[in-house]
Amino acid sequence: MVSDSQIDARMAQRPHTAIAGDGTAVDVNNLGLLGLRTHENLPLNKKLPRILAWLGAFPKLAMLAALAGCAAAPYRVPQPYPGHPIITSGYFHVPDGAAQPYRLYPAHGPIKAVILALHGYTDSRDGWAMLASYLNPHGIQIYAPDLSSFGASKNRGHWPGTATLVDESRAEAEQLRAKYPHTKLFIMGESMGGAIGLLLGASPSPPPVDGYILSAPAVWGGPAMNPFYHETLRIAAFFAPGKRLTGQSVHVMASDNIPALIAFGEDPLTLHAPSIANIEGLVTLMGQAQAACASFRQPALILYGGHDQLIPKEAMRSCWKAIPANAPVTLAYYPPDYHLITRDLQRATPDADILAYIQSRSLPSAAPSEATIFLSGQ
Repeated sequence: MVSDSQIDARMAQRPHTAIAGDGTAVDVNNLGLLGLRTHENLPLNKKLPRILAWLGAFPKLAMLAALAGCAAAPYRVPQPYPGHPIITSGYFHVPDGAAQPYRLYPAHGPIKAVILALHGYTDSRDGWAMLASYLNPHGIQIYAPDLSSFGASKNRGHWPGTATLVDESRAEAEQLRAKYPHTKLFIMGESMGGAIGLLLGASPSPPPVDGYILSAPAVWGGPAMNPFYHETLRIAAFFAPGKRLTGQSVHVMASDNIPALIAFGEDPLTLHAPSIANIEGLVTLMGQAQAACASFRQPALILYGGHDQLIPKEAMRSCWKAIPANAPVTLAYYPPDYHLITRDLQRATPDADILAYIQSRSLPSAAPSEATIFLSGQ
């Protein structure tokens, strides 16, 4: 969710097709004609390979889930290689017994605020390097753990369930609060991490933090997702939960910063080719996050980009409209930005807003006004 996908900067030059096991080519530009409806009368042994090919071809879900094209290689322990070190600063010890590695991005000088940073789907602790380079000089310290199933976590590639992701993140926040009892503490989440942040803030026992900063939270689920797509994934997960998919036929931009996307793809901690079961877990989490918007009442800054091709506008608009009117939430809309807002070429404005929110809860940009226009559907 990265972020939320395996992006290859060279993907733009690949044909927009996925190949089913029976040799059928599925054109991603004509899903309405070549999707499941075309094949619904076929026997199962012919239909299932086409279901998988169709699912892999569907652009946004494919991007979120790194779909299209199957891979059978087992998940391996990430290994560093020249130019790509694995930086482990310590471990969070969480209630289920896991030790979750984290990367510390230290503040320069006195610590003025601390952030627990929750990364996006298939991403890792390394996903915060660019934002940290901006915030650290201002006295902001960032702890970025690998979430369960991702990075160098021991259950790499095996979806742990929403409850585990939420409970582990809550425990990590509690540990940071104990370590920094008198310092501002924020939970920051990107995409999948933003969805976890929504669930934490909406829970009956939210963690003891001063606020949330949620960048493009993954809320494309539940009623916000076409039930046809959700049912397709459910069927695929039933018949082939361990099937791994790569995303070689997808052309969706997660960011306009091509070097950052290449760095993400080359990072040894990035999870390539997640399983269908893992993808189904993400979709379930997104649906739960969408439902949590109506109960979210914590101080928060929620950011969304006008060029986000992973989380549909209607899904984000639905979440924002559901947030209680009296909740201390600042909505910020950035027309030039993509999904990975803090890695985009246009990141200067949202970065400055994030810093200002941490320092004073006010934003210097016009993003809140842009959010009002976005909510009106214009």
